[in-house]
Amino acid sequence: MTDFETDIATPDGAMNTFVAHPGSDGPFPAIFMYMPSSGIRDELRDMARRLAAHGYLVLLPNVYYRMVRIVDIDANRLFDDDYEPVKLFMNALNNGYTNALSVTDTAAMIDYVDASHLARKGPLGVVGYCMGGRLALAAIGAFPDRIDAMVSMYGGKLHTDQPDSPHLMADQVKGELYLGVAENDAYVPMDMNKRLCTHLDDAGVTFKMNVYPDTEHGFCFPKRYCYAPEADAQHWEKMTELFARRLG
Repeated sequence: MTDFETDIATPDGAMNTFVAHPGSDGPFPAIFMYMPSSGIRDELRDMARRLAAHGYLVLLPNVYYRMVRIVDIDANRLFDDDYEPVKLFMNALNNGYTNALSVTDTAAMIDYVDASHLARKGPLGVVGYCMGGRLALAAIGAFPDRIDAMVSMYGGKLHTDQPDSPHLMADQVKGELYLGVAENDAYVPMDMNKRLCTHLDDAGVTFKMNVYPDTEHGFCFPKRYCYAPEADAQHWEKMTELFARRLG
């Protein structure tokens, strides 16, 4: 494996991005991995490396770059009273990062891979965890001719009553979606997931939603208190199958 940090130019500045790919010159299909609201920790970089090992060029951007270049929040402490200021800071960062800003940043990543000898020409994939789920859905809706496969794991705010809700662009989607849902999610109500399924069905989108029994928000992250190894293994199986089938 090869990995490095780079700055990707956007209209608003330099977006620091972790990049991983197999230890050769490629080219490889590109996948964008969108971080959770807690930021980029070492375990997320390890997940980017693991995905890249399947034969992909994986970009993991710090989407908070307009505000901070490094965010490393311990999600295991979010329910601790003395961690409340950190939680409020994280929520402010999350709420300040709109879907429109994410679409701008995704466009910059597309420009980056289009100019890179490491990236194969052809369809792209996106995957997002927590906050990253809405960013992934916004991306495939905004760039239907480029992004052909999307994975959202316990994504929040995928279907809201706001005018920029990412579900509103579902009728533009030409690719395929996989939605992994935690059964017991303190952040993502099951009612939202049901509304999203109904909307995607009505829009004629190709998708599959799986509810992972006895799981909580964050179950894919090995260092979280709620890590669920069997569910995580299933998430990797579903995700890599989708990307192999849609990205070639």
